[in-house]
Amino acid sequence: MKDFLSKYKNHHEIFAYLSITIAVILYGTTLTATKICLNYYSTAQLMTLRMVISAIIFIPFLLTIYKNIRIEKKDIFLILLMVLCEPCLYFVFETNALKYTTSGQAGIVSALEPVLLLIGARIILKEKFLKIVYLGLAIAITGSVLLSISSDVSELAPRPLLGNFLELIAIILTDTCVITTKYLMDRYPPFFLAGIAVIGGAIFFSSMNILSNDSFHIALNPSLFLVVYLGMLTVVAYALYNFAICTLPASKFSPFLFLLPIAAVIFGWFFLGETINLKQFAACILVFAGIYICQLNDKKSFVLFSKKMPQSIRTILLSKK
Repeated sequence: MKDFLSKYKNHHEIFAYLSITIAVILYGTTLTATKICLNYYSTAQLMTLRMVISAIIFIPFLLTIYKNIRIEKKDIFLILLMVLCEPCLYFVFETNALKYTTSGQAGIVSALEPVLLLIGARIILKEKFLKIVYLGLAIAITGSVLLSISSDVSELAPRPLLGNFLELIAIILTDTCVITTKYLMDRYPPFFLAGIAVIGGAIFFSSMNILSNDSFHIALNPSLFLVVYLGMLTVVAYALYNFAICTLPASKFSPFLFLLPIAAVIFGWFFLGETINLKQFAACILVFAGIYICQLNDKKSFVLFSKKMPQSIRTILLSKK
């Protein structure tokens, strides 16, 4: 298994960047799709359908490609923690958050994810990175904050404070899942862990649906296509996301999560009529600038970038913490 992972950790870095970019953009579309589907389904019904579809897609892989993989006893607790945090509790909080706030605002709150993720990687995974990463994060955070405060109020957000707070809890849960997953990837393939997550989610939400006495049905309404879309995208996004986590250190892939509020705002504007203005476009430029700076996490790249900087500043930003 280690040989399986080593070839991905040493190669295909460009594909990893592409994977995390596509995964985040796709996830931005799911916020909008979920917001629409909640007009037709309860939280339990929607998440049950979404996870069951995802599990059906993965099961053939589990029975063929991954049939010989055995989970070690010492990893059972971590895998259960991973599945419980996301998709189980994460989607409970996020889906309920979207009842009270817009998909764009939820995406903006999620901009805290890379910040909390880097803190967790630094403390738990002992990852080290140049201080230039903190500068990039500060710029990206500034862009995300500006994106938030420049958003217009809408009737689509009846209780935005509650909704945004629920989204914050969801972000803490997903960061816990990412750190746990990154630890487990030394022994298991990324797509295998993604599949275990959606199967666990299917069991969890099916049980939740039964306990809440909701009828399990597939209604013939305009959102049916979006439900299938959510189920398919859950597997695809998890697979791409896990590949990036496996290949890149947290300081490299986490800044790309700042693309989520941009994607959420754009898709919310296009499909739901949520507003977007010039200030938000300017904020998006700051986010992209912060992502670029965060990628200068090696001395060679930073030296080329900072030739005109004073030596004292270059020395500070080149140091690791």
